[in-house]
Amino acid sequence: MSEEYSPEISQDLRERANYVRYAFFEDIDQNLLRIENKFIENGLNVLWAPDESSLCSHIFNLLPKKSHNKVCFDVDRIPDELSADPSLVKVCTPLSVANRETEAETLVVNADFAVAEDGSLLFADRPSKNCFNLVNNVIVIVNIDQILVNCSDISLIMKLKSKSQSYFPADVKVLSKSFTKIVADNFATSESVGFREDPVNVSVILYENGISDILQDISLRESLYCIHCGRCMEVCPVAKSSTSISPIQIIKNNCLDQYNKTLSIFSQTTLCGMCQEVCPVMIPLTELLVYEMGFVNNNSSKFKDKKIFSIFSKRSMLNKMNSSFFRFFWTKALYGKNKNLYTYFKNNKSTFYNLENEDIIDKDSDSSLDTNGIF
Repeated sequence: MSEEYSPEISQDLRERANYVRYAFFEDIDQNLLRIENKFIENGLNVLWAPDESSLCSHIFNLLPKKSHNKVCFDVDRIPDELSADPSLVKVCTPLSVANRETEAETLVVNADFAVAEDGSLLFADRPSKNCFNLVNNVIVIVNIDQILVNCSDISLIMKLKSKSQSYFPADVKVLSKSFTKIVADNFATSESVGFREDPVNVSVILYENGISDILQDISLRESLYCIHCGRCMEVCPVAKSSTSISPIQIIKNNCLDQYNKTLSIFSQTTLCGMCQEVCPVMIPLTELLVYEMGFVNNNSSKFKDKKIFSIFSKRSMLNKMNSSFFRFFWTKALYGKNKNLYTYFKNNKSTFYNLENEDIIDKDSDSSLDTNGIF
């Protein structure tokens, strides 16, 4: 595991975390209704967004003005529709707002988690942590796969998400209702205290974001257990060498219709298994990647019935390749066109495939490394 993270996570914690995530998706309809009702009870404005277009529409409608809005974004990605026209939305960074370099009327922020039991919203080590009291409106985006069932789940999941040596986020902000901010009173009198309390409006957008597409395939449902800790990306040789996409993102992206089950999945993973080893919620990442490869393989007219992914399934055989010649041949055949990955595997002296469970191997496929027309 990367030095950035705390010591290895015990199997007991992994199993508990896996069950916590399972519990939400096992009864997802009731849990979504439950959290919506809690938000409403807490006095929050609740909206649903099935896709990015709806998300942008809701955000535009929640802005205080029809144009020239100054908005601070603390989200994974700002949709192009929101940032395309500066006359409608001027994008401000959390750092510039926190340092009082710019003023913003609205903060748009992703919640790290939300809790169905009491409707609380959790923000862990967010760049915007000092911006909440500097705006008049807060729009919280809750990805529906980041909802926990019970308050008792918070401590465990936060510990596993943290990258700090203290094994817990340095700053955790909990928000459950609209709040007031304290501002200096420019018209203070001898009888006033020199400040006043102004209300801050809080709205919540429950964002589906393609999750239903993944839920439709029961074999891929566990990919939604992800808590976005970043561990899989830290250890992934492909992410380090040639892309900025993590193993869990590869799986999720390939599930969505707009990606059309792309053949690029074959060049985005080596199936080394390291991501699965470090996952704190026990997502079977390697098995899910092979499952996706099989789907693409069986539905691609270019590679129909060629059993492409079988060359990745020979992990036991490849681990026995102590001969430098065979390692050179295998590396050249699979990654000769990718200089970064070729160099990585050429210099790698450890076993390439270290998973013990070989149930996913296609035992009927040919054992030769036939890479003709594949890479």
